[in-house]
Amino acid sequence: MALIILAHPKFERSVANKTVANELRNSSTDIEIRDIHDLYPDYKIDVKAEQDALLRHQTIVFQYPFYWYNMPGILCL
Repeated sequence: MALIILAHPKFERSVANKTVANELRNSSTDIEIRDIHDLYPDYKIDVKAEQDALLRHQTIVFQYPFYWYNMPGILCL
């Protein structure tokens, strides 16, 4: 099973990232999708829960927009 970590700060306004996430949700692929901006709007990340999610999967995909060739702030914590 694959883990998809969504990290788009304005996902509702996204075009490309929203399309990818919706296609994955509607696919028959066995995946878990975690939208960390929805889970942690205050940026107080439950480290243990995220570590457990990472350890449950063999494939991990980070889906986010590029900001000047960098990742969103929530992934830099």
